[in-house]
Amino acid sequence: MVKTKTIIKHRIIMLFVLALASVLFTGCDKGSLGIKTGAIQGYVIDNDTNQPVSEVLIRGVGSVGRGDTENKTTYTDGDGSFFIDNVTKGEWEIYVEKYGYELVSDNGWYWGGETPAKQNIVVNNGETIVLTPIKMSKTASGTKGILKGYPIDIQTGRPLSNFTITQETPTNQRKTKTFDSAATFRDTGWTGLEGGEHEYTITCNNYKPKSLSLPTEGSSSSWSSGNAITIGKSPVNLGTIEMEPLTVCISGTLRNVPGYILENPNIVVWAESAGKTVASYTEVSGDAGKGTIIYSIENVPVTAGSVSVKCKIKGYDLITINSSVSIASANPAGTIAGIDLDLSTQEPIKADLRVIVLSSEPDDDGKCTFKTGHIARVYVRNGGTDIVPYADVTSVNYGGEVTISGVITGYPLTVIAVNQNEKYHKAEQEIPFIHEGTDIYPVTIQLD
Repeated sequence: MVKTKTIIKHRIIMLFVLALASVLFTGCDKGSLGIKTGAIQGYVIDNDTNQPVSEVLIRGVGSVGRGDTENKTTYTDGDGSFFIDNVTKGEWEIYVEKYGYELVSDNGWYWGGETPAKQNIVVNNGETIVLTPIKMSKTASGTKGILKGYPIDIQTGRPLSNFTITQETPTNQRKTKTFDSAATFRDTGWTGLEGGEHEYTITCNNYKPKSLSLPTEGSSSSWSSGNAITIGKSPVNLGTIEMEPLTVCISGTLRNVPGYILENPNIVVWAESAGKTVASYTEVSGDAGKGTIIYSIENVPVTAGSVSVKCKIKGYDLITINSSVSIASANPAGTIAGIDLDLSTQEPIKADLRVIVLSSEPDDDGKCTFKTGHIARVYVRNGGTDIVPYADVTSVNYGGEVTISGVITGYPLTVIAVNQNEKYHKAEQEIPFIHEGTDIYPVTIQLD
């Protein structure tokens, strides 16, 4: 009986020992006495400033044995640090992502771009892996940038004021900023712009809107339109921006125009502002019946405010038609008409014509075309019309000369001499024109 009880007691103790061993071995496999979980920690810093980068997504994907996969995620704190705990031993891939940033290639890390970069690590039993500092750099889209430029009037060269720059694209980032002066946009610029590619336009009262782009190589102006501008870490300087002003037309009539001008029009009409030509004529038409010439100056910039209308007619000094034509900027369109000139009030540039009339050689009987004592009448004509009153010259020794004053310059002339005693003796001499500024122009003509 006693022996039986002893055997039962021993069996109970043996079962207890086996159960305890089972528990202990199980604990070595999964419990505190077995495989312990590890951790991964590190820092993310800005490669350009060495400052911490917060709110970076740290994502771990682990292969923990037997085909199992484990995922862990966290974000960096304000000091750029992160810590992932309860990491099962195994092979882990660590992914780092933040919009507007990319990873800087260093120690096996890859550039971010479209695909998040990863690093492969192995976590052993209960090990805390401390990663080397992860360096990230802002992409263009993650950078705040500056846009600068210096807009001027293409006609006058004057800098613009009170103009607006508009960021057109992308549409969800569309915004505008008004600058009081070109110097402010040039020196300070538009700050705090989102990085990346954007299209910009500039608008200003009395100017045509303009799309902006970077100057082409070898050029100081930025007139290639429709190109995106990349805003990044460095300020973008558009250089000189030439703005084209809105324009008006100035027209008028030149009255009492001499026939020789109407037959051979050689006229330039232009508008000046501050001594600079801002527009010249595009059309001149004459009406011989009325003795008028109509001119039209297109594309006079409204930003000039006031212009002087001038003209140069061949054979005349510089003429100011109107010294101050006001352009109303409130209605910058249409035509300003009636800027007229009475040409009869203008004195042409004239010269003296020295005409030498010669006879043919006398024959044996003494016959010749301009005998001594004969009188020759000299005419100066343009297009069949006398330009000046005729003059007479008396032959002395078979020839003579006369000076005719007030002959026009710049236009074709015909000099005609007629022997008044024997009118069948005459001759003509063509003069293409007399240069302006000539004092005396000599011409020799022999009677036939």
